[in-house]
Parts: sequence; structure tokens; C-alpha cells
Amino acid sequence: MCTAVTFKSANQHVYFARTMDLPTTTAWRPVYFPAGFMWQPSTTAVGQKLPFSIIGGGRWTPGNHYLLGDGMNTAGLSCAELYFPIEAHYAAEELVDKTNLTPQDFIYWALQFQTVAEVANALPTINIVAKRWYSESNWRPFHWILADKTGITAILEPQNETLTLQPISIPVLTNTPNYLAHLKRLADLVKATQLNTATLASYTGALPSGNLPTSRFQRAAVHLAQLSTSASPKDQLLALLDDVAIPRTAQRLQRHNLDYTHYEIVMDLTTQTLTFKSMRTLEQHQLKLSDLVKNNSAHVVAYPFT
Repeated sequence: MCTAVTFKSANQHVYFARTMDLPTTTAWRPVYFPAGFMWQPSTTAVGQKLPFSIIGGGRWTPGNHYLLGDGMNTAGLSCAELYFPIEAHYAAEELVDKTNLTPQDFIYWALQFQTVAEVANALPTINIVAKRWYSESNWRPFHWILADKTGITAILEPQNETLTLQPISIPVLTNTPNYLAHLKRLADLVKATQLNTATLASYTGALPSGNLPTSRFQRAAVHLAQLSTSASPKDQLLALLDDVAIPRTAQRLQRHNLDYTHYEIVMDLTTQTLTFKSMRTLEQHQLKLSDLVKNNSAHVVAYPFT
């Protein structure tokens, strides 16, 4: 599941925010990776050095690998993966003339760059292949949302083997159906022929309830357009995420196939500050990337905020 948005505040700070919704009981936590860390795509035995330090939401997997759900780097670029079942399409085989990645490898690869434009230019050099990632039982059907500190937001929806970043003006992503189908439903809801922030900001009608991706997309898009310029962007974004979060109920915890929200995260790409809200404890923890670089220059750190 999951919901993600980006937002530029009145003081021109750029924010990325998301919920992490999965059925797994494995603990997710903030994880810091220093510049120079050797990440290794599961398709090769050859590691690659990270040029920038990264902080994001991740979880440890057997074999001492961290699966990243989202992250930002010291260049101010962010990337997050969200489930895109049925519509996600990946290559069946590796290609000798390209960098082969599984879907779970993509965030590490993307956060080697400084801007959305750089990622877009480099996309033709990679091949996302439908192969399992380390100890994971299978590959995952993802699409991705990226934003940089200029406020440019784009998505990658791999519906065929030609990978293209799509800039978006309504900076919201949930799950299947694809982004354009979500926009059509949103336009129908607000009865708009021209769908833009102003149209959404003036909407006063009813919004759909429930956890369906279409419902969460519509609520997030309208609430995002109606954020106040005078209140704290971080607090407003957390409130927006609360509205689309999937409750962590006893029933959902006992069923292996029911999603619930593990965490909410807000990243200020301008100050490179991450706020991690655990949905288990409801505690908020703040980490500033420049401080982590200064204090943990050579070590991976997994913080105990689950």
C-alpha cells in the first residue's frame, strides 16, 4: 500500500512525506549509510560506492542486507518505493550492456545522483529485472516517486521495459492503478476540466473514506493543496499522513496478508532533516543528516526507533 507526497512551503523548503504500509511484522527503522558505503545489487558480486550519505526508512534482512523503502541523500535528492501490483512490468532477463537491478536495488542506485534530471538522464543505462532480491522470496512490484531540493517531483512507473521519469504537478503517489488513472478519478471527483493545485485548494465537497489507493490518493491530493502557509509544514504533513494511514489493529497484526502503517516519515530536503514517526509507539524522532555525517562518517547506523 503506502501514500507519498511532496510539498514546497512558503519559505521554499521542499518536503517529502510518506506512510509505509505493509503486512510484514519485521521492524522498520531509520538507517544511515555513509558516503563510501559499498552497496551491492543482488544481480552482481561487485559492490558500488555511495557518493553521498543517505538516511531513510529501512529494515534488516538475513545476509546483513538492508531493504530501503525510502531515503534522501546529502545532495537533497529523495526516492521512495510504493507497491504497484498488476501493472508493474520488469525485464525477464539481464542485459550485458546495462546495469542490471532488481526493483529492491533501485533506491540505492537512484540516490547516487544529485537531481531528478540526473536520474532521468541515467535511466537508459539500467535494466530492472524480475529477479528476487537476496533473501526476499521474490521481486516486488514497485513504482517510485523522486524529488529534489528544487521541488521537482517525478515518478517512475515501469509498465514496459522502456524506463521514463514522468514529472508530476499533483505530487501524490499511492498504489495501483497508474498515476494517470488516479488523475482522471480525481478530476471526476472535483468536477474539474483543468486539474491543478488551485482547483483542489478550492474544493469543499465530500472526500472518499477508506484505505483503497484511489481514496487515499484523492484525500491526500486535496489535503495537500489545502495546507496552510502559516502553520508548521512538518506537523501538517504528519496530520495528512495520519488521515491516510492504515490502522495498526490486533486483527491486522495477526494476519500475514493485511497491510497496516509501520511508520510515517517527513523529510525536509532543504535542511536534510528527517522526522520518523513510529506507528507502534506514536513517538517522533528527528535526525539531521549533516549531524549524522559528522558523527558517524564511516559506519552504517540502524536507529532503534521501530
